Amino acid sequence: MILRTITLFIVVVVTGYAQTSFQVVRKKPLWPDAEGTLVIDEAGVEFRRGEGQSKSWPYEEIQGFDRISPTEIEVLTYEDVAWRLGQDRSYRFALLSGEIDDTLFESMTRKIGRPVTDRIVEGKPDDAPQLPVKHLKPFGGSEGELIFGESAIYYATDAPRQSREWRLDRDVDSVWAAHRYQLELHVFEAGRHDFDDVRVYRFQLKDPLDPDLYRNLKLRLYGLRAEDRVIP
Repeated sequence: MILRTITLFIVVVVTGYAQTSFQVVRKKPLWPDAEGTLVIDEAGVEFRRGEGQSKSWPYEEIQGFDRISPTEIEVLTYEDVAWRLGQDRSYRFALLSGEIDDTLFESMTRKIGRPVTDRIVEGKPDDAPQLPVKHLKPFGGSEGELIFGESAIYYATDAPRQSREWRLDRDVDSVWAAHRYQLELHVFEAGRHDFDDVRVYRFQLKDPLDPDLYRNLKLRLYGLRAEDRVIP
């Protein structure tokens, strides 16, 4: 018994976490929802239902991962949806038990190895530069604050599902300001409605953009992108 406990402890330490299971509902627009078990382990993500109805995705087959909330996630695959003109298929799950906490989320994103979407910004720094902004969208928008941390940019808002955290070394491609009351963030964010992995977030600034803040942010991103260059 003692040997078995020690062995299990070693497995958990080496892998980062043991198998994690959640009771979930798969949300399917225009179709009835489907209940089952979502299993997250070292191999990938699996949605288990009855015989012949399960689906599994190794981490290398996951194109995008969206933590909408601690109890709602979306997995974007490389599967085509023919009737949507080649858009990729996504699977949205609402958890009935447990939650996708920061530890599990970070472990999954490391294994996916691609930029992801995180709509939870609870860990934003309190002493970082902040700008009150309006996020401009084709149909409506939201108001909140852009927060410029050392390793990430945060958009904090009370609007449901609109908050974001973008890691500078992983998620942010570039920033652009046409003038001092506008800022664009070009981020890597895969979505089934897009044919391009780079999404543009446009913000109207309520206070003028500090030139030094903007310059330092551009230089920091330039340095990070120079390290990631694919072509020498």
